[in-house]
Amino acid sequence: MKLPHRFVLHLVALLFLASLGHAQFRSPEVEPDGRVTFRVLAPKAQAVAVKGLRHLPPQAMTKDAKGVWSVTVGPLTPDLYSYTFDVDGATFTDPLNRRLKEWLSEESLVEVPGNPPLPLAWQAIPHGTVHRHFLPSSARTGEVAVQVYTPPGFDPKAATTYPVLYLLHGFGDEETAWVAVGRANFIADSLVARHLAVPAIIVMTNGHPVPIPTDNRGPDYGAANSAAMEKELLHDIVPYIEANYPAKHDPAARAIVGLSMGGGQSLGIGLGHPDRFGWVGGFSSGLPTDDLDRRFGALLAANKDHAAMPRLIWIGVGQDDFLLKQNLNFHAWLDERKVAHEWRLTEGAHEWPVWRSYLEEFLQKIFR
Repeated sequence: MKLPHRFVLHLVALLFLASLGHAQFRSPEVEPDGRVTFRVLAPKAQAVAVKGLRHLPPQAMTKDAKGVWSVTVGPLTPDLYSYTFDVDGATFTDPLNRRLKEWLSEESLVEVPGNPPLPLAWQAIPHGTVHRHFLPSSARTGEVAVQVYTPPGFDPKAATTYPVLYLLHGFGDEETAWVAVGRANFIADSLVARHLAVPAIIVMTNGHPVPIPTDNRGPDYGAANSAAMEKELLHDIVPYIEANYPAKHDPAARAIVGLSMGGGQSLGIGLGHPDRFGWVGGFSSGLPTDDLDRRFGALLAANKDHAAMPRLIWIGVGQDDFLLKQNLNFHAWLDERKVAHEWRLTEGAHEWPVWRSYLEEFLQKIFR
């Protein structure tokens, strides 16, 4: 498809800007008080804005004599924010910012630090390590990519064994999302340093064993992908982790949780196998709304014997989340069936700041 001439001009200008380097100007620029200045070169543009900043509408930018557009926003509450530039209706990431949220849709990232530092931030404390593996898969064509976090002080040659959390991502993301944007490793490091969480191995796998369709998703994609995900996790990933890492093997030492699509997967797998996972959770989960008695029959059977149940079922969702109704329905079903669980209805929408806060709480509850 041929791009409109004005879009080509904008793109050329942005690429030219990137080649100029940081000698010209910086973007974004974070001030100590939390104000953030964004800049972009688009000399031929008629209107430019920063969009996507949490809780803020698009922020109109103004142009100087050199064609550089800028705006200062805030002060912003300390957090990790995503944003893009809207240049006459065309969306671009920030060409001077190498920190990106990638995958299905790309956005630039900017961190506004807190004092004291937020759990998501790098701190001068002992840190764990994120390892990367490619494993044979029984559920997909080719290999599955897996990232494995090991906590501070981890020594594979020592006699210490660790519990394991399987942490799943949302639709369109991949196994790197929980580190790159979720900051799961830094959150775990911070909690362990403060003795608020049990040191654990965290396994982050690719949640799309069925490739994402290049055109519109059919109604059967979610069910097929979830079934393949369950097979891959239970038959390939869990055995690999327990054979190659000093992992504990009992259900009380296994947890599973995820966000959005991964929340639905974690609840489906964890509650479908209460004999294998002692701690199960879902953040803003994509959940079925019908035939729950059949879908979660294993959970209802286990619920007749308290000893057979997971030690924790944790459900959280933001009040502005588009998946709120599904989660309310599931919460009500658990109540009606007298299945013990923890329920969190919080502020926020379908967004990473909500999920990072949920992970921080979940990590403090498991393996106790």
